[in-house]
Amino acid sequence: MREMRICYVMKGADHAIEELILFGKYRVISTLGSGTFGTVYLAEHLSLKVYRAIKCIPKDTAHRPSFSQEEGILTEAHLLKDLNHPGIPLIYDIDEDSDFIYMIEEYISGESLDTFVLHQENISQELILKLGIQLCDILDYLHNLAPYPILYQDLKPEHIILCGKQPKLIDFGVASFFTGSGKNFQLYGTDGFVAPEALYGLPVTPAADIYSMGKILAFLAENAGFKCSSQLQSIIVHATAEAPQERFSSAADLKSALICAEAAISRPSSHLIRNIAVIGSRPGAGATHFSVALVSALNKKGLPALYQPVKGNDTLTAMAASNRHIKEQNGIFCYGHFQGMPDYGPGVDVAIAPDCCLVRDYGSSVNNGAEALEAADLIFFVLSGSDWDMVSAADCARKFFPPEQTVFICNHGNKAASKKYAQLLSKKVYCFPHDMDPYRCTAEKERLFSSIFHWKGGMHYFSF
Repeated sequence: MREMRICYVMKGADHAIEELILFGKYRVISTLGSGTFGTVYLAEHLSLKVYRAIKCIPKDTAHRPSFSQEEGILTEAHLLKDLNHPGIPLIYDIDEDSDFIYMIEEYISGESLDTFVLHQENISQELILKLGIQLCDILDYLHNLAPYPILYQDLKPEHIILCGKQPKLIDFGVASFFTGSGKNFQLYGTDGFVAPEALYGLPVTPAADIYSMGKILAFLAENAGFKCSSQLQSIIVHATAEAPQERFSSAADLKSALICAEAAISRPSSHLIRNIAVIGSRPGAGATHFSVALVSALNKKGLPALYQPVKGNDTLTAMAASNRHIKEQNGIFCYGHFQGMPDYGPGVDVAIAPDCCLVRDYGSSVNNGAEALEAADLIFFVLSGSDWDMVSAADCARKFFPPEQTVFICNHGNKAASKKYAQLLSKKVYCFPHDMDPYRCTAEKERLFSSIFHWKGGMHYFSF
């Protein structure tokens, strides 16, 4: 280990220090900031004539466990040096002496997000979504590094620097490596942005960064000067859920939801799906189960959706009676990503967001097909998988439901029945997976809904 070479350049014995030279390469210009983990200096590379940021970290704070082998910040810094993303400052070199570790980083010239917000009279929703998408891209990169993903752990406006069209994350002083072992590595963060599990001293996962990202979106939305769309509000609610498992499953999923919200802004409202009808070919075909799963999946992806039974159907009341986790809030029943509203009848007014998609459960009453066609932008006809029902169900499908407006679903993971229906109808029939919990958004169900809405052509804006 070599000592850091410092050269003081002085005009004379009676004069104060004029310049501080580090390693014979860098002329220190000023102090950029200081904190618990050290001081950051602005320096100029003497030969290249470019600016660098030099982080000076005292070793008495540097030796802390950062992943399973507990090798301290020096190993962490060497791994950070290999990061390569436009949203992360480059690390050019790492050095040390007996007292300090020095990280020579790219100097970021820009404005922090908190300062930017102070200078804006209002912030457009387009800008909020664009920044959110770019920041999610950075988190997705960090969370998918090998062999260990990196958890940033201190996402807040001060650590986001706006550099032209590219935001950058600075200060990885409390970032840590995630091995999936469940061990508590570091429990840092800033109040108001840190995930609850970190505050409570529980193990942290990438879901903690998802929570902080949601808080960044909320911070921007609060300073927008107008009420953001319910789609963006729904995304924020899901990203900042108290329980980690209720949040977006990954930064990529959150990014996808933000892209959908961004795309929706530029589309005429007359082209958006607002009413979906779900009808079963017979009792037990699974119309209600499918409806609940669809609403849960749409909400998870940041597309506001609300379940409603039709014509005195009391299935929602029965759900609440059998599941103590379903809670009523202002007339809306909520559980996880699911939201439902009973058919209250005339005279009862419940506020619904204007861009909310209403999924109406018609049960097995095929006679309601005419009403569904008139009211719905899209119809899901859930087909019974029983052999003895196939001919009559297919006849009903041809009689009531035009193929250009209807998606045909065969329930309970019955792929053989799906193929038979496809032959009978000369139409693609989707196979809904065998599923015990309609409220749970599994990857298999998400893939199904994604393929359905991609296929719908004109309805592609529902793409996941």
